[in-house]
This record gives sequence, structure tokens and C-alpha cells, in this order.
Amino acid sequence: MSKKSQKIINVALSGARGRMGAEIQLLASSDSGEAQIVVKAEINRAQDWKRLDSEAADLVIDFSNPRGALKALEWALENSKPIVCGTTGLAKAELRRFQSAARKIPVLYSANMSQGIAALNSMLRSLQALPGWDFQVDEVHHSRKKDRPSGTALLLQDVAQRAVGRKLPPPNSIRGGGVPGIHQIWAMGPEEMLVLQHTAFQRAVFARGALAAARWLFDKNTAGIYDLSDLYPIHS
Repeated sequence: MSKKSQKIINVALSGARGRMGAEIQLLASSDSGEAQIVVKAEINRAQDWKRLDSEAADLVIDFSNPRGALKALEWALENSKPIVCGTTGLAKAELRRFQSAARKIPVLYSANMSQGIAALNSMLRSLQALPGWDFQVDEVHHSRKKDRPSGTALLLQDVAQRAVGRKLPPPNSIRGGGVPGIHQIWAMGPEEMLVLQHTAFQRAVFARGALAAARWLFDKNTAGIYDLSDLYPIHS
């Protein structure tokens, strides 16, 4: 293992007061010491970013809101630091800001940071072998989730549509209780059916994925736009 890959990553955490921010802090504090949170930043606390010495943080992890994500991206660009972003609900114009920034800094964006969703995305590409079938994406989340449908549902919808070569019905969304996340893809033929499902039992799975993404992006250290298919490549 190289000296660089052994380095503890100093992370600036954007959205530290949110539910995902809390999970990332808990995991970072109890993990093997590969990452530590050096700054906890919020969009409405300008002093959080002002006091952040560019040398103190190696990388930014953002789980906030669209405004907070753009603020984190602005800091990453100004200080030439990589950024891992898992904030959902970004408009197309906001996503283009991340794509543009990737010409200068390493950017990893994913609406879902779990390894299981990365594998599920690869499975969906096989739907091209089912011409004439019907497809439907469903998702269930806790009652406090603001975006509807979820960013993950939209991600799965996009992958499925590209696989089958046509537009599919919009995802169905259910909100209730404390469900971390359930996503289903129904593939329905005239005489048979497939159901692909991913269930997150707790938010820790997304925090673990975010820290793994940070480790990977820091070690890669090459400008570009990345997602979990780069972190977990599937070879045929």
C-alpha cells in the first residue's frame, strides 16, 4: 500500500447537522481511522467555511441541500479539492455545475452511495434483453424525505430507460414512518415477471459508501466526473 493511500483523510463535511451528516460523523469516529471530520459546515453558517484553512481539509463530503451542495462545490473549486456529493433534488442546471467543475477537480456524484445500488444499476442494463415488456420503478422512504421521487428512483429510472431504449412511466413514491429506503423495479412480461429490489436497513450503509467514495476519490486524485460505477466496476 502506498504512503498516500495510508494517509488519514481530513474531511470537510457539508450538511453536518442533517441525518446523513450525523451518520457519517458517527462512522468516521468509530471506523479504522482512515477519515476524520475536521470541519462541520452548514450553508447558513458562513463562518464555517471562512475558518476552513484550505490545507486543513483534503476533501469535501456533501449531504446537505441544493444550495449547500453548490456552496461546498464553490469551496472545493476555489481550493482545488475533490468533492463527494450525495445531495439529491439537484436541478439539471445545478448538476451541470458539478460536471463543469469536474474539468478542474475530481468530482464523485451519486444519488445513492450504497454498493448494492451500484450492483443493481449494472443488473438493469440487462433489461435490454426484454423487448416488449413493461417496467415500473417504485420507492418507499421515511415521512421526512423532501424530494419525491427520490434521487435514487430517478437514477434507476434513467438507467432502465437507457437499457430499454424508451421512456418509462414515472416512479411511484410512498412516504411514511422511518423507512431508510426501498427501491423496486418491476419487469413485467405477458407470461412472467421479474422484481429487482434493494432495501437499506439503516442509513449507515450510505455513510459507509460515502467514506469509501472519499477514500477512492482522494487516492485517484484525477479531475473528472465519477459515480459508483467507477468505484465498483462490474466486469462481464
